[in-house]
Amino acid sequence: MKLGRFVWIITIILLPIGAMAATFNPHRIISDDDMIDYHRMTLSSVAAFLLQQGGILGSYSTIDVDGTEHSAAEIIYNASQRYRLNPQFLLAQIQKESSLVTGQRTDLLDWALGYGVCDGCSKTHPNVIKYKGFAKQVAAASSRIRDSYLADLAARNSTISGWGVGRSKTTLDGITITPQNQATAALYTYTPWVGYYGGDVSVGGNSLFFDLMERFFPNRSSYILEYPNLSLLQDVTTGSVYKLEDNLLRPITSTTALLANYDPARIIPVETEVIYRYSVGDLISFPKFILVQDPTGGIHLIDQHHKRRAITSAEIFQSLGFNPEMVLPISAETLSTIPQAPPLTQADIYPLGALLQNPTTGAVSYLDPATTLHPVWDKSIITNRFKGYGIYQAKPEQLNSYASGDPVRLSDGTLVKIPERNTVYVIDQGKKRAIPSTEVLDRLGGFADVITTSKAVLKLHPAGEPLQLKKSTAKKTIKKHKS
Repeated sequence: MKLGRFVWIITIILLPIGAMAATFNPHRIISDDDMIDYHRMTLSSVAAFLLQQGGILGSYSTIDVDGTEHSAAEIIYNASQRYRLNPQFLLAQIQKESSLVTGQRTDLLDWALGYGVCDGCSKTHPNVIKYKGFAKQVAAASSRIRDSYLADLAARNSTISGWGVGRSKTTLDGITITPQNQATAALYTYTPWVGYYGGDVSVGGNSLFFDLMERFFPNRSSYILEYPNLSLLQDVTTGSVYKLEDNLLRPITSTTALLANYDPARIIPVETEVIYRYSVGDLISFPKFILVQDPTGGIHLIDQHHKRRAITSAEIFQSLGFNPEMVLPISAETLSTIPQAPPLTQADIYPLGALLQNPTTGAVSYLDPATTLHPVWDKSIITNRFKGYGIYQAKPEQLNSYASGDPVRLSDGTLVKIPERNTVYVIDQGKKRAIPSTEVLDRLGGFADVITTSKAVLKLHPAGEPLQLKKSTAKKTIKKHKS
């Protein structure tokens, strides 16, 4: 493998992507799923969200209602599961009432959701003070919404204060509202103000709650897309780019690593909640196919998986044909951020694989690190799979000396079609999965990212299930995302 010479700069990628805000409808503030879909976030995603927002709750812990100490994230998440409420809804409610998701005021922790406190009420009154404390606030508010408001709406379509679906009622700022769903009726029961969107401009009320849901969780949906393997996903809030690999998100922290080895046109913008669904994998901070030298003099090859492989002797270095001028210095601290793979040995003739061409027939094949030769049937595969690879001439007798393998398939995450049909497929775990709708295709980047290949290449990929939007029902356990 010919190694290109790269100048690398470690930097966080911030590519701003705009989003269109939804329109406030005072009669339908959020959907019912936005209130009750308790699978929207995992515990780890709640914790990561609080850390990202920078408020006191990111590091706060206290005694929960079960008598044991828990983090704020655990308290919020546990309440969401116990009372079957969307964690996103609880987070927006907390921010509306106390700004603790982004703020630092410790004096507001005991009344985080304003529960039990009314105008003219003393916080020392026995009927009020029993709700004092962050955990008590979260539990009591969640219980009231689920066990009172929603239960009453289901039983008789009227909450304790008379709000119901299709029942007109006037808010405290004088606006007649006819709730179109149970979530809206419950919201007005909790906060009977429209607020600055058409009501009292000096009050946040449900206008503020709506804005917070849009700010924190724009374009949220109960219907999710399981993105194909090797997709490039970009968080529209932070701008961070990730490579989805074997159901792990690998943060790409270097612009050079992205541009040298991946096509930026294939980046898919997604909401933060999509990022939170996955566990975090190893960082991608260096381009593939470069050599780095640590302060002790050790030389490492960054392989096709962005992992470092130590070159353990000068003899191995020379036998692999690498040029000493290609070695870039690296600090021990930076080296430690690169995941490690087994050292290179004399057996690694082509540690990165190689593209070899028969000079007689012009046919190109891929020689993998195990020295098995795989035919490449189409130029679209070379462009798709082997960015950064050179093509080397090899004598027929040399090619015949290698074991024969299966033809090379398109990379996972590729959108592909053939000239004879309009059906677009995405390659996922080696299978072709039909894309059944424009909505799904748009979520994967749109028609502009579709490549055209031959019928023979497409047939190399067995058919998988169509890629569908699915309702969010399954919970995942994920690690805390790092900034």
